Amino acid sequence: MREEASASPPKAYDPPLRFGEGGVRLAVEDDDRTEVALRGTTAYVLTDTALAAYDIRGGGRQWTLRDHGMSTGVEERARVWETTAPTVTEQGGRTLVLFALQKDQQGEGTAKDVSTSHLRAVDAADGKEAWTATLPTPKGMSVGYSSSPTVVGVEGDTAVVTLRTSSEDGSDGVTSAVTYGVNLATHHVDWQADGFGARMLYGGVVVGAQLPEGAEIDSERWFADEGGIALTGRSVKDGAVSWKDPRNLFGLKIETVGAGLFSARINLEFKENPPGHELLDSAAGRRPAGMTADSAAAFSFAGRSCAYDERSVIVCGVDGELAALDARTHKVLWTLDEDDPAREVPSLYTAWHGVVYGGVPGRGGVLLDATTGKGRATFDAGRPAVVNEYGGLDTDLTVYPATG
Repeated sequence: MREEASASPPKAYDPPLRFGEGGVRLAVEDDDRTEVALRGTTAYVLTDTALAAYDIRGGGRQWTLRDHGMSTGVEERARVWETTAPTVTEQGGRTLVLFALQKDQQGEGTAKDVSTSHLRAVDAADGKEAWTATLPTPKGMSVGYSSSPTVVGVEGDTAVVTLRTSSEDGSDGVTSAVTYGVNLATHHVDWQADGFGARMLYGGVVVGAQLPEGAEIDSERWFADEGGIALTGRSVKDGAVSWKDPRNLFGLKIETVGAGLFSARINLEFKENPPGHELLDSAAGRRPAGMTADSAAAFSFAGRSCAYDERSVIVCGVDGELAALDARTHKVLWTLDEDDPAREVPSLYTAWHGVVYGGVPGRGGVLLDATTGKGRATFDAGRPAVVNEYGGLDTDLTVYPATG
């Protein structure tokens, strides 16, 4: 349902170096956890039960799409630290917002309750459902509240969707996963990889965990008492295995770093063994070309957060340390740590088009040149987690307009 008309677009700043004070909070109906994508002057906000569009100029809601019994997996992804923004893509001459969902239907009489999984495409202009593809549940398995249906990404005419599965009666909790390649032109599933939990898509390769029987997931990772987990890359075209790490893993967590790179937290020999962290390239599952173990360690340590500026630089940081990497050559561009006698190390908020957005406690926001690490400006506009040419969106869903 369309709820308010759009005003003329404001001036664009690419990238923004100044923000307006005060900000406007999006008129989200409740305090549910959210996942947000910015496109132009619209913020697409996904909660566990709805998708809505908001005009970032005034914060008003443009439309909302709900479906009885729908769960989008937002709450469960937040639990395991795998928050994923809604996917906005151009298909057939119009802009679509994609999200995956679980739909629960309560049985009547003696009929059992039924849960099904779907990929839904929504017209970004008016919030109307464009189409919905049904995702077949693997034989002998079931889906439910903890399945966390997720759109991993889109390349060409294929959307990759993954979800977790349980035994058919659900008594053992989540024990496996399944991943689908959905054709955006035909709205049908082109391929299905049972036992494969996808985490990222880049350059034609879907990276994820191939799971043995009896795998489990906790708040941090997939694990298996007897091992058998395999870090694996599959082709986005047909789901065929492109590469497979030969090691027998007892625990695995994959985190996207940016521009085809990812961090793998790996447990060898037994699940309680202290994990190692490795920076790997999605193309072959190996350390990025041109990097050493020492240089890669600055971008794959525990607790770090990373941001790709969507052009050429990846920035990663943790308390007291910040480092930048050329996304093409994998050369370390600069580092900043607590040993620097002249500079404080800012917290990393995000990065976009050559600028790093961060903050120093008690001093507000700072802008750094992504290529050199040198300071460019300061700002007082909250803590922007997402930035585009029209403004910055804080974690509390307050939008600060770009003014320069």
